[in-house]
Amino acid sequence: MIAPDRTPLPRTLFDRPGLDVAPGPLGGVRVPTIPDGPIALRPAGTKAPDVPGSHAHRGHTPRNNVMSGPPGHAYAHSTHGISRGSA
Repeated sequence: MIAPDRTPLPRTLFDRPGLDVAPGPLGGVRVPTIPDGPIALRPAGTKAPDVPGSHAHRGHTPRNNVMSGPPGHAYAHSTHGISRGSA
């Protein structure tokens, strides 16, 4: 994750109880770099892995394993049924 001044945030910032960390990403833009280059993400919600709406609620899989990994990683998924208006 990247701070507004484009410097990486320290992983220790995320090494706290989930209820303390969860509000932090909301309302901001994160710009991770993927193999194709940087991508802007605006988190719309946060979720603990043990709540019923979580993709890890029924157990960890290779896809959602990052949810129980070290602090400072994110699990992102697309939301189906959302469309973008045309210009």
